Amino acid sequence: MGFHQLHWLDIGEYLSIAATAIGLLIAVALRQPIYIFIPVAIALVLNLINRLRLEQRSRGRIAGALKQLQRKFSEEIQDLEKKVKKKETMARLPVLPRGTDSSEASQTISGEPIASFQEDLATLERSLGSVVQYLNSYSLPERVEHLEKSFAQLRAEISRISRLLEDSEEIALTETEPRSSAVQAASTSAPPRESPAPPAQNWNWINTLKDHSESVTALAISSDGKFLASASWDRTLKLWSLANGNLIDTAVEHSQGLLAVTFTGYGDRNRHAQSYALATGSFDQTIKLWSIEPRERDDLILTFNRTLTGHTGSIHALAIAPDSQILVSGSYDQTIKQWDLDRGEMLTSSYDELGAIYAIALDRESQFIASGGGDGRITLWQLSSGERLGFLPGNVSSVESLAISPDGQTLAAGCADGRIKFWQLEPDIFQSGREPLPSRVISAHVGQVMSLAFSADGQTLFSSGADGRIKIWHPDSTEALAVLTLDDD
Repeated sequence: MGFHQLHWLDIGEYLSIAATAIGLLIAVALRQPIYIFIPVAIALVLNLINRLRLEQRSRGRIAGALKQLQRKFSEEIQDLEKKVKKKETMARLPVLPRGTDSSEASQTISGEPIASFQEDLATLERSLGSVVQYLNSYSLPERVEHLEKSFAQLRAEISRISRLLEDSEEIALTETEPRSSAVQAASTSAPPRESPAPPAQNWNWINTLKDHSESVTALAISSDGKFLASASWDRTLKLWSLANGNLIDTAVEHSQGLLAVTFTGYGDRNRHAQSYALATGSFDQTIKLWSIEPRERDDLILTFNRTLTGHTGSIHALAIAPDSQILVSGSYDQTIKQWDLDRGEMLTSSYDELGAIYAIALDRESQFIASGGGDGRITLWQLSSGERLGFLPGNVSSVESLAISPDGQTLAAGCADGRIKFWQLEPDIFQSGREPLPSRVISAHVGQVMSLAFSADGQTLFSSGADGRIKIWHPDSTEALAVLTLDDD
């Protein structure tokens, strides 16, 4: 850049620096500090103004670049939509291959691939919207880095869909002719490998528990399977008997709706009911601790014990480390806090500069916490110390739920785009030098994956979605073993 292209503020700053040097010489010679103070003050003021101007200019450039990228991806998505419409036209006018009856042809050329492509396009649009929301919410350097990675992933996804569309067009054309003998030989000489049959699933509806007046946001089951706790936007915590489905007690202590609940004490057959304890998190930015105590005639009652304060945002997730009686909370204020339940004191507070915390999961063996939120990146933290261990990349969409298998080897993340992504948590995951990308991805729900839970043996994963369905998955399968629909009575 030539001198004549400099902004007048830049020129003024350079001149003030030169004046500072001259003033220093004069101040030393005359022993008058005033000759150095004035040019230094002017130089500092001009430097501050320049920094603000450059920051504003950089934000303008980022905004412009973002609009160009949005326009470019919109054009590519529109092009893909035209190809999809072309496939729909072909599907309406199928050409029957020789030796194929009409029913077989209708199965060969169906609308299912087209619907799959349309779903992928909708997923891309949601992911792009997530990137835009991210850029409007967080710090500038992190935005640029995340933007580059996110759009690289989106471009790769669009390229994959384009190739699938082209391949499907070629297949649709070649299906009108008989298959060659070479293809027939290949199909008969190499039979496909049979994968192990997934375990049988037989689920029956037992009961419907109706007493909340608004949406139920969280559920927790005691370790012995006797009690169910439910939290709701109606501000109530309810305790249920799983043996008969009866409501045991209702408690209202939060000033706003509840978002999270977990059992913090574990029942023991040889101990009193007071060994059960609960924690709830709410929109009101507080955590409340509860116990289950006896009442007359062997009835039980929820008793409020204590309020934990320290968060400045709504509490979205709670988890308990029972061996150490540490309660972990994740909040919209971008912090993960750890609490000593015996003393009711905060132990550590870890700040995630990338965004709000929507979900957490805890691994007891490896003593670490996994957290995820609106930025789509999953962070691992050390239990007790709160030290950040590293990140699990490979996701753009907002993380709504997390679960870690009982053996601590697999982490599952439920995303806002309806997908579940899996990472293998190797012991040296951050020391090997390899980027820990997702090992598997399944399209699970239409809309957000609101909750995830592994079975006790780790061989089954349960997921619930905003589509009102619960799905059961085998670790090595991409198809649900069972789908439970929540129909209103």
